[in-house]
Amino acid sequence: MAEAGRKQRSIYDLQMLLSLFNSRYSKGREMAKTHSAFIGLMQRARNVKRWPLMAQFQEEMLSTHIYEASMVAHMLGAIAADVFNEDVDPDRVAAMAIFHEGSEIAGMSDIPSPVKYHDPETTAAIKKLERRFEAMLIQTLPEPLQKRYQPLIEQDKDDVHVRLAKAADVLCAYLKCDYELSKSNSEFSNAMDEMEVQLKQYRERFQSVEYFCKVFLEDAKGTLDEQTKDLDWVERANTLHLDSEQN
Repeated sequence: MAEAGRKQRSIYDLQMLLSLFNSRYSKGREMAKTHSAFIGLMQRARNVKRWPLMAQFQEEMLSTHIYEASMVAHMLGAIAADVFNEDVDPDRVAAMAIFHEGSEIAGMSDIPSPVKYHDPETTAAIKKLERRFEAMLIQTLPEPLQKRYQPLIEQDKDDVHVRLAKAADVLCAYLKCDYELSKSNSEFSNAMDEMEVQLKQYRERFQSVEYFCKVFLEDAKGTLDEQTKDLDWVERANTLHLDSEQN
């Protein structure tokens, strides 16, 4: 009975959110005729907390995640294009990563996986909401710009650029879990197990992801001293420091 009650409340909450969306959607279309809230909404990524049910050593905001995912996504695209001569545009992969959390920015926030995938009915309702919030975000743009941004926000899951952006998303989540575990935060143990499974699948599917993991992943998990030990400036800085002490 308790489980059924929780499910009903979850569906009710989603229905209320849909009602709120319908109100915002109609207002957004009117606003875009004279001015646009698009950039203002995108900037609100700095207010959206990721991993909301998890105790974190260092809190991660959506804006930080978007930056990191976009950087990794561009690298995956560059590896695909320049190392493996694939027909991939690194800039477009990065653009997909920039806008891949559009629904969260527009009002959904970060819904925890145990909630999002609680049951098929809840998952379908949330996916429906995500599509609608993405549509709302597009409608806040002036009409001449909507065609350009529509495929970046309402993404085609079969597009290789979108799939590489998703791989970058998983890589960044993996690194976040590794960071938290390195600080003895066992809260992220189960999440790391999940990320390892997903990352393994992407490594098997995309040679650019496998290359990235072999070349960049271990250093990405290292300390600053480990990451800079081979750089000439570190040696020069140490030499200058010793010289100043002797003088």
